Amino acid sequence: MRYSHLVAACCLFLLPISALAAENSGSQTASTASNGAANFSAPSAGTPNTFISTSSSDLSDTAAGDPNQRSTNQRGTNQRSGEQDQVIAGKSIIPVKSSFQLYVESSTGKLLDVFGRDLFRDVPSTFAPLKAVQVNADYVIGPGDALQIRGWGMVDIDVNVTVSRSGEIYLPRVGSVRVAGVKYRDLQGYLKKAVGKIFKSFELSASIAQTRSVQIYVVGHALRPGSYSLSAMSTMLNALFASGGPAVTGSMRNIKLKRGGQAIVSFDLYDILLHGDKSSDLALQDGDVIYIPAVGPQFALLGDVKKPAIFELKQKTSIAEIVSWAGGFESVAGLKNVIVQKSVDTHYQTVAELQADWASIEQKLAQLEVQPTDIIRVFAPGAAPLEVKADREFVRVDGEVKQSGVFELQKGETLRALLTRIGGTSEKGYVYGTKLKRESVRIQQQAKMDEVVDRYEKDIQTNAKQRLNGQNDPTQAAQVTAELEMQRSLVQKLRSVKSEGRIILNLKDYNAVINDLPDLPLKDGDTVYIPQKTGTVDVIGAVYQQNTFMYQPDRKVNYYVTLAGGVSSTGDKSELYRICADGTVRSNRSSGMGSRVNPGDAIVVPEKIQRGQTFMQSLKDWTSILYQFGLGAAGLATLKAL
Repeated sequence: MRYSHLVAACCLFLLPISALAAENSGSQTASTASNGAANFSAPSAGTPNTFISTSSSDLSDTAAGDPNQRSTNQRGTNQRSGEQDQVIAGKSIIPVKSSFQLYVESSTGKLLDVFGRDLFRDVPSTFAPLKAVQVNADYVIGPGDALQIRGWGMVDIDVNVTVSRSGEIYLPRVGSVRVAGVKYRDLQGYLKKAVGKIFKSFELSASIAQTRSVQIYVVGHALRPGSYSLSAMSTMLNALFASGGPAVTGSMRNIKLKRGGQAIVSFDLYDILLHGDKSSDLALQDGDVIYIPAVGPQFALLGDVKKPAIFELKQKTSIAEIVSWAGGFESVAGLKNVIVQKSVDTHYQTVAELQADWASIEQKLAQLEVQPTDIIRVFAPGAAPLEVKADREFVRVDGEVKQSGVFELQKGETLRALLTRIGGTSEKGYVYGTKLKRESVRIQQQAKMDEVVDRYEKDIQTNAKQRLNGQNDPTQAAQVTAELEMQRSLVQKLRSVKSEGRIILNLKDYNAVINDLPDLPLKDGDTVYIPQKTGTVDVIGAVYQQNTFMYQPDRKVNYYVTLAGGVSSTGDKSELYRICADGTVRSNRSSGMGSRVNPGDAIVVPEKIQRGQTFMQSLKDWTSILYQFGLGAAGLATLKAL
């Protein structure tokens, strides 16, 4: 396949240890902020970057010789994960980030979400209140509502009527009754009084069978601005769900409801997100306009808070408030030391170090004001007393260690030195399975992965078009189109595989101890996790009995595969590989299976894939790429689903 040369290049370029080397020699943006913060302006509504691809209908039309009948319909939004996206029917998802998000990412090496945006993820594009829900007692009857009215005793009434445009309903033997403007709680009594003018000694019940629709408009910086028909019980929040909420350029805090040309309320989504307050979420009326203005000043908060994010400023706000917006500190119990840093002239500088009881710390944080475009990070160290410096770096250590928490790095401190300084691992610590993760490595790996997927997607599009040009056999054309769809499915699955930023430490075997760790310099924001010792080995995939087996020293892969009943008739033994506890992946196609299996390893036997030769080669090429990323386990789940 033409793509094999690209795969070979990527496999050499994307080794995690190579990524580490590249990262070490690159820019120091993980701990610095851009000096352009003072001149940074809020993002304006512009045209997002787009990616144009050819859908399967385009290719089918080309094969049929009718390129003019291609579909140009657009749909709403698809599922979004981690970002707000736009999607064109049958085409690729287009991620959209605000300019401030990009600014923060380039300054800190961390991708932060905009606070509140996840509220509008995974919402159907046709969202509206369910018809079966109970009608609010304050609901006002109007033209188009369907009523069910029943009467018994001296009168026999059993009718379903719709309120006319004039606001009236017609009841047999009673006549026309005007009901428009009556609240639902008063409807039964109101009708009973009207019927009582003619009949006596009767009972009557009235309910709403179906509410009317209202036509409203969502304009401004909405993800899907336009006209929407919603249930008359809908509120502003329902309309925002239907339109996808504010776009990346839209405000979350100043959404206006206009009625008759006048703004009657300003809706702040933070009231709902932070306090559950829906008092400003008014019911909609026909002709209402919801206007989403441009986003206001923004700032970023990261560090030891539960939900780091980008927030929008509406008024003067203190650091104490924004920490509460982010869910508070990771651990408030015994909190006696808080460090606040701000991006100032290309560096993080400590603006406050507070050492007191929590009440005093909170009071002092309330005196620190946040400014637009600030990048704030806060720490609550759990290590020894810290010396105040101009530039400071912190790492998090967790798992089976003598001390866990956030620790300040000493100058040039390595992984081995830090773990030794904090007392090493506990008796249950499994050094061979140590996980060292770095955000800058994750971003670099993910960018390369995305680049390769994009090139692969473009390649399969071009290849399919070339194969279809001049193709007169409908059967062959259909086969090419079907294979393209399978390759597109592979592309979408691969986009869901995310890099962890794990740095492979290349330890010898499960007997590794702290002194065997490499003298790898740590960096600000690194996370170190020491897992618990395990005495098992997993065997999964195409075997007769997938299971977890007791670890036996000096046993090889075939021993555990035999315990699992051997490779099944659908298994591909030639593609068997082992995911090691240290993050490496061994297979006969790459570095070999190794001499023996270690505790915590997983042996994977893939299924035989009976597909076209081109598609089969694509899967094997991508398996190699996933190996190089240390994503064997995630890649297995992806490829197995095809």
